[in-house]
Amino acid sequence: MGSFNQRNAVDAALGHIPGRTILLLFGLSIAGCSIPTKPSGSEPEPEPIVAAPLAESSAKSPCEIELEKLLAEKAAQHQEIERLQKVLAEKDAHIRSQQVRQQDQAKTLQETSSQAAQAQVKLRRLATRPAAASAIAEVEMVMGNLKSSPIAGPEQILQTQAQRLLDAATASYGEENYAAAMDHAAQARQFIDMVTSNRMRKASDQVTVSFQVPIPLRATSNSNLRQKPGLSSAVVKTLKRDSLMTAESYRGDWLHVSTADGGAGWVLNTLVEAQVGKP
Repeated sequence: MGSFNQRNAVDAALGHIPGRTILLLFGLSIAGCSIPTKPSGSEPEPEPIVAAPLAESSAKSPCEIELEKLLAEKAAQHQEIERLQKVLAEKDAHIRSQQVRQQDQAKTLQETSSQAAQAQVKLRRLATRPAAASAIAEVEMVMGNLKSSPIAGPEQILQTQAQRLLDAATASYGEENYAAAMDHAAQARQFIDMVTSNRMRKASDQVTVSFQVPIPLRATSNSNLRQKPGLSSAVVKTLKRDSLMTAESYRGDWLHVSTADGGAGWVLNTLVEAQVGKP
């Protein structure tokens, strides 16, 4: 009975409230139910994330930065390689230019030496009695100096060859063949110079020296003709005893010779002797 009276009282009260007000209150009640209640003692809610400005959102990632560094280093290395290749090309061009110049100089020197040798040969062919006598006397003086000093075995052989040629020069002079006398005297002097040159130079410092007057030689025994001066060099051929050849230059104790059959190579000076007249 009491509850019935309370209900009637509520209904009577609602009857005095406008319908629009009732709908508003009903909507607020529903909205309040949809909002979750914050439990007591819970942590404060995090602040909402605010979007970064446009400038910051376009910032590069670490990977992109590292990639740009690598690309920049690669470009720098490529430029350095191009620079070094250019420098190398310039150096190569300079070296080729120097080689061409050296070849030209060597050719000019060879031509000059050849012309000088030809001039000297011509002068010897036109030699007079006084010129031949002077040449022989000069070689005799040098030979005397050589004999006055201690001499080794290989040097003794060269000295013997020089003496044979000097004797031939004297004989040609006596026969009034002054050109032959001049040739033999020059050949004797070359053998003497060979001895003194080898004394002054170490084995590692030996150089090839051309003879101004080629020297006819004869093999005193079977001898090896080698590609280069040295016992370890390859053998071109074997020269039989009494084989004829012509010495054109020397290097140390080795003579560079041309053989009668058109061969060429190096032979040890102790295995040959100067060819004077018929063997």
